[in-house]
Amino acid sequence: MLIGIPALDATDWSRLAHAYGRATDTPEHLRALLTEDARARGAAMQHLWSAIIHQGTVFPATAPVALVVLGLLDDARLDAGEEPVRAELLLFLTRVVDAFERSGATMEELESMARFDLGPLLDADDDDAIFEDEDASNALYAQSVLACVRVAPFLTRSLLANLDHADARVRMQAAMAASALAASPASGVRQDELVERLTEMAKRTGDVAERCSLVLALGALNGPLEDLLSDAEPSVRLCAAMAPSLARNEAATRELRTALEQHAAHINDWFPVKPPQLPMQPRFTVVQRLLERVPDFDRIVDAAVAVARTTKKSWVDFEWGPLLVHAFPSGDGVVRTEAQRRFLAALVDASHLWDPRFGNAGGHFRKAGLPYEREACARLVRTA
Repeated sequence: MLIGIPALDATDWSRLAHAYGRATDTPEHLRALLTEDARARGAAMQHLWSAIIHQGTVFPATAPVALVVLGLLDDARLDAGEEPVRAELLLFLTRVVDAFERSGATMEELESMARFDLGPLLDADDDDAIFEDEDASNALYAQSVLACVRVAPFLTRSLLANLDHADARVRMQAAMAASALAASPASGVRQDELVERLTEMAKRTGDVAERCSLVLALGALNGPLEDLLSDAEPSVRLCAAMAPSLARNEAATRELRTALEQHAAHINDWFPVKPPQLPMQPRFTVVQRLLERVPDFDRIVDAAVAVARTTKKSWVDFEWGPLLVHAFPSGDGVVRTEAQRRFLAALVDASHLWDPRFGNAGGHFRKAGLPYEREACARLVRTA
């Protein structure tokens, strides 16, 4: 199978679609990755993240682009210039690899959808007709995901080789990519061997950010992380506690809860260099994991109040909105418990969270059965 520039030259990009039409503009962007022109490189990366993978969705051009990028990984020019792009390209390949898992479909379902013949529509050069036909658009997506599955085994060697790269940021991206490979059908990655390798790397590195990334990768692989719940670094303990395999571990849940109760204002500062697995505010994931694990709001009210006192209005969809819905599971807006009263009071006290023009918050309040009106909620707090 051709990779790199030979693959780029041999591909008929006019037959491939990306998010904005035919991929005839893609070769120029791919060639720009090997230049030191920061503007051209930036445009190329923007193209990969908007046209080739659009908001997590893959397209027919995605897998062929991945094969080109795979060949470029052996080129030292990716590490040159003011803004090297190797780490970002590894993240792109990670999203190619985990396209199957993110699809939520089985291989059988994808293969069934992919049987629709798109040839006549592609020949007619009428892309609108593809997206107007449900069977055709489903086939386009299914074929795109299956193509990503097929290229995953070819990505394995290069992605794993970057675990030994001199740049810690590259190694962090490679660790996340490797854990995604292990979950991909037919990738050829031995999960037990990968867990052993990442565990040794986590023990050896003195870079806290890299250790956090390795711990999160091990968490995705269900690696043994209990010992890391007592690590000297709070960020490492937190990453271990977030592992899906420790969802039923009371010590892990206590670590999440205590971090929010005592350090809510500082958790994001624990990650001056964020692991690639936590692209947004790390505290968002801590809140999410706690909500997943603890159905009883009374047990997490202290953590919830600490979040309410330190959150931002724009964080409603990731923190205080889900916490509010969790606090009022019946959805009738009746304040029945002291925990509910305390959390609602903390929100009322935070004047910056209340803006009648802010529609995102209104949806969470409606789910809780509450009005998104500060004075109305203050009355509920006073009369509870």
